[in-house]
Amino acid sequence: MIYEPIPAYRFLTEKPLGSYRFRAAFGGRGGAKSWEFVDAAIFHTVTTPRLRTIFLREIMANLKESSLELVRNRLEHYGLLNTYFREVDGSFVGMGGQKVLFIGLWKGNKPDGIKSLEGAGLTILEEAQEVRQASLDVLLPTIMRTPISELWAIWNPRLATDPIDVFFRGPVKPKRAIVRKINYDQNPFFPEALREMMELDFLKDRLRAIWIWLGGYMPSVQGAIWNREGLDRAWQAGRLVESGWGRVVVGVDPSGGGDDVGIVAVAEYGDGAIVLEDATCPAASPMAWATAVAKCVERWKADCVVAEKNFGGDMVESTLRAGNVRARVVMVTASRGKHVRAEPVAALYDQNRIRHLQPFSLMEAEMLMTTPAGYQGEESPNRLDAVVWAITELKLEGSQYNISAFT
Repeated sequence: MIYEPIPAYRFLTEKPLGSYRFRAAFGGRGGAKSWEFVDAAIFHTVTTPRLRTIFLREIMANLKESSLELVRNRLEHYGLLNTYFREVDGSFVGMGGQKVLFIGLWKGNKPDGIKSLEGAGLTILEEAQEVRQASLDVLLPTIMRTPISELWAIWNPRLATDPIDVFFRGPVKPKRAIVRKINYDQNPFFPEALREMMELDFLKDRLRAIWIWLGGYMPSVQGAIWNREGLDRAWQAGRLVESGWGRVVVGVDPSGGGDDVGIVAVAEYGDGAIVLEDATCPAASPMAWATAVAKCVERWKADCVVAEKNFGGDMVESTLRAGNVRARVVMVTASRGKHVRAEPVAALYDQNRIRHLQPFSLMEAEMLMTTPAGYQGEESPNRLDAVVWAITELKLEGSQYNISAFT
């Protein structure tokens, strides 16, 4: 295998496994982090007999959400597939006894994948900004058991309080760690099409572009009715919740212009609610998004779907039924502006009555762009609308607002 990494990623292969305990890279879009980490992992796997290499994500519903396809493509690129490695049941087995596995850590709010991590020599933690503190707490003692064991992490920063950011960039840093900030300008193969997208993003919203492309933290606009600290408290309060919630409602915001369809599951919990899932999907076709709603209802055993009918009217309900939604459907009309509907829900966050089962970065980004003057983003805040409809439908008692009056 002849492998020459991009200069920014030489720290991954210039020293053998065991030279560090942690190697990590964070930054914005276009830095080739996934490609280079896969290539470097293949290099170490080939040169280390019997190495157990694991590509790990916080939650992975199926192998399509993993890096399996990328690893397969790179093995083919190097002429290693079906010569040195063979694919077996969604993994790769090498002639030297090596194994490359793809695992999701959490399943059903339990670290179900932790057993498969024992004996790992190299663990690559992908999309690490989504990792909970509880995950790090169980992950590190499990994988750091051999002289060569290393954890590699890749992430696009979200909040300064995200556990992975605190672990690697906080005031107390881990020993034997090498951490690099890598952006598009360190990728000599940065595509021209992406450069055009980046330049457009900077023209439209510089703060948001810095987050997306330069690895800055997620921005909020001045006067936003949500703030980073409150959203961070919401998921910190919810990250250890495993069960015990009550009635579940799925909020749906149908697309009015071909963008995404907001789909968010929320449940009663304690004196408030917990956001369980952001299942938002592209508006590819009415049947596609209706099926996505049906699957979300089934996953969480929801007893109600609340959907906005401003775009589509009765057609929205008939589409949901055609998609096999087996739950009560409540159609609502948005007679007030988005920010007016959102303010009482934001107040519940201020009262620490709303929890998040996990970080929902895209939904949170929409929240941080909402002010008393309206939504300040370019596209429609479909996720925000969906979660607002769902929380409103729960009709939580004791709020200082009569939420139903704001719909």
